[in-house]
Amino acid sequence: MLNLRTQQHAAVQHRGHSAAGQRSVLAPALLPRVSTSRPGHAASRPHTSLKAVEQSEGTRTAIIKNTEGDLPFPWSEKDPYALPVSIDRVQRLLLGLGWEKPWVDQIVDRIMKNMLRTTEERAQQVIDMLRTTGLRQDEICNMASISVVLLGLNPETRIKPVLEYLKKRGVPEDGIADLVLQHPRIFEYKVDETTTYLTKGRARIQVDVLPIGPDGAKVAAVNYFRDIATFLEAPVSPVPPAPSS
Repeated sequence: MLNLRTQQHAAVQHRGHSAAGQRSVLAPALLPRVSTSRPGHAASRPHTSLKAVEQSEGTRTAIIKNTEGDLPFPWSEKDPYALPVSIDRVQRLLLGLGWEKPWVDQIVDRIMKNMLRTTEERAQQVIDMLRTTGLRQDEICNMASISVVLLGLNPETRIKPVLEYLKKRGVPEDGIADLVLQHPRIFEYKVDETTTYLTKGRARIQVDVLPIGPDGAKVAAVNYFRDIATFLEAPVSPVPPAPSS
């Protein structure tokens, strides 16, 4: 170890510079802390070194930043690879409800990337509200895999108003589950009491229940469109219609 320091000083002097006051390029953990100040001069900037501190039995070694105040790094905890407690609870909740692990992992990844903001309590409330429509757990899991923010929506202000909107538009209660299962992103839209459609920015969804036969059978038509837009600005398909001859 001393030979390494001698070679370092020699290399510095060979370039025509003084070795005094030069900062070592070696990792602080490899060399002891040595003061570089000279008599009669102010001390140089204090070095920052790393050291391993043994924790209590059963825990891992934490890395401590050895500066003034000796503050630990934020990730100094029992298991740095474990999920935060709030996310772990959401994961346990969904797995406990029988959701498939690949879809649960996808939801956890969205939470970690801040694409989805939810808690165990909020996720449970959303699931309970959707269950009142007759949806099964696997169906709600499928919806949550498509709609990124579904498990983070407020059930009282976002999900319940949409369900009431569907009832007002004539969708029978036993048909709501099938409709929202086929259109899981419908809950991302908001209810506008002054109109007949749901809104999301300039995007719109309007639901109409129409008769389809003499026997009184009806079908729910879900129409997607954009407000104040021409067909070419917001086509329903990537290919515009062919010009008429």
